Amino acid sequence: MVVEEEIFNKEVEAVVKKPKRKLTEKQLANLAKGRERMKLKREEAKKNKDAKAEKKVIKEADKVAKEQQKKKKVDHKEKRRTLKEINAEKEQQILQRLQKQEENKKQKKSARMDLFTSLKVKCLNKAKNVNEYNEIKDALDGIDEETLHNDEKLKDYALQVMSPYIKKKTEEVKTEEK
Repeated sequence: MVVEEEIFNKEVEAVVKKPKRKLTEKQLANLAKGRERMKLKREEAKKNKDAKAEKKVIKEADKVAKEQQKKKKVDHKEKRRTLKEINAEKEQQILQRLQKQEENKKQKKSARMDLFTSLKVKCLNKAKNVNEYNEIKDALDGIDEETLHNDEKLKDYALQVMSPYIKKKTEEVKTEEK
């Protein structure tokens, strides 16, 4: 155990402390002035930084406002374009519907004309002589398109034209019965 004690019993060298450096009055005054100037510079920089930050915030707000205005204009233009497209589509649909109606009318008219022509030929086939043929032809040629496509006018005309034939047939039937 003796060995252990020797290790712990070593003498520690004394640390030599240097005396603090002392500044002169002039040096202290200049140091104070320098600190004061740096303090002012920092405050000024802080104010400038705040001013710059405010300017930056204002610029960003203006930028956002301009972007919103542009967006509104674009939306408005798009909305107007969309309305124009919708109106154009409606116009197109109306035009198509009217064209279909006209086409249907033409088809009905042509079908009615075809039917009338076939009936005309049948009636002319029933003629027994030239005079009867001419009478039937004149009666059927007297029908114009307006009369042909108006049911009431056609019925009136048919009764007016066919009435002599109806009487003749009834007379013929009576004479045949006797």
